[in-house]
Amino acid sequence: MIRFHHALDIAREFGSRHLADYEPIFIVRDLVGRVSLALNIPEERLDSKSTLSMELNESLGAYGPGPWESVQSRDDLLLPEEIFETQETICLQENPVVYLVDRLINNQDWLRPPLMEKPLMPLAAAFSLKGGVGRSTTFAAWAHHLAGQGYKVLAVDLDLEAPGLQSLLLRQDAGPRHDRRPDFGIVDWLVESRVSQADGMLFEDMLGSVELAPGVPGEIRVVPAFGRETRDYVAKLGRAYLPAVDEKGRECGLAEAIMGLLNMALQRAEPFDIALLDTRAGMHDIGAAAVTRLGAHAFFFARNDIQTWTAYEHLFEHLRWSPAVKWGMPNEDLRWRLSTVGAMADFSELEELRSRSYVTWQSLYDEETEASPDTPDEMDENMPHWPVPVYEVPELRGASFNDPDGAPPPEILQRAFHDFFSIAGQRVISDHSGEALW
Repeated sequence: MIRFHHALDIAREFGSRHLADYEPIFIVRDLVGRVSLALNIPEERLDSKSTLSMELNESLGAYGPGPWESVQSRDDLLLPEEIFETQETICLQENPVVYLVDRLINNQDWLRPPLMEKPLMPLAAAFSLKGGVGRSTTFAAWAHHLAGQGYKVLAVDLDLEAPGLQSLLLRQDAGPRHDRRPDFGIVDWLVESRVSQADGMLFEDMLGSVELAPGVPGEIRVVPAFGRETRDYVAKLGRAYLPAVDEKGRECGLAEAIMGLLNMALQRAEPFDIALLDTRAGMHDIGAAAVTRLGAHAFFFARNDIQTWTAYEHLFEHLRWSPAVKWGMPNEDLRWRLSTVGAMADFSELEELRSRSYVTWQSLYDEETEASPDTPDEMDENMPHWPVPVYEVPELRGASFNDPDGAPPPEILQRAFHDFFSIAGQRVISDHSGEALW
């Protein structure tokens, strides 16, 4: 019996053996997982096409598309440009050249090229594969830390299924004087952007204001998942992830919609200095868009347990195929925009945390047959695998940052986040400006 993961190898080996003279060979995998081979040549050039197609289809078992569709020429395809001219191909091998065109219902952004390599302003994304790791709490605390340094901070709650950042930062007490939520939220932006109605007026109606202690020189504005006037939330959520087509015929998905929101933040009379994106836990479209396509520096929150490292290993094996991951890790490589965060860590477990992280990152580092000067070193603090610690402090359990009178005192925040504040600021703000942060 042929399983899903066998079918791709069968098609690749079949193409290499029988169709190398017609390279590049394109493997097309449909939504079910059926695979076929496509060649960018006219039908008359492809000898024995029918025989080859039937042979491959039989080898693929349930993952064969049919005896006449397993091997196809350009003339057999209704829209050949969607295969041969798309930028969303994965190079599986170089001799002969074999590309994969993978039709996915979701999670496509993990392997799409970034919209920009460097964002227009400092941009950070909090990502985790599990909930309950302190991701939202860390970014809420960081927003206050940055405001204390005089920065104008935009915090965006992208965890639409389980919003957390907005409740940590915005008061929602009964009565208009204490409810600091705006009228609308990111879910409204996403659905309105599909019909070209996401504009500056809507953006201003999405900005909640965080109450800060007297004398704090900066400010924090929050785009929540939903606002006071948001209606039909579940109905909107069911449409929020759908791509749209703009007036030029280009597909606009989550990444493009979020990029539009960030561009709006820069067009204000008083633009923001930095934006913090809190994404949804898990391998979800929101995380894929924020981590890979916006040029953000992404912080991967990880607890030191087997479930976390196994999940990250699966993600890293997939990210290896990203066009933004390049051999040798040049400056523009995606991996330089990723940082591991040792979430809720105890000082005594940092060495084990670092070791486990280093082993897991081998799935995404370049494969080398032997050690070389360019091989990432486990003890290199500048490499993505090195865990930036966020220490577990019992006083932070259940903490909130929406009321200056009840927020954790500075000494508690320093105990938990002093390393993160320093390193994250260096990697996001000073690296963006090219100047020292402190």
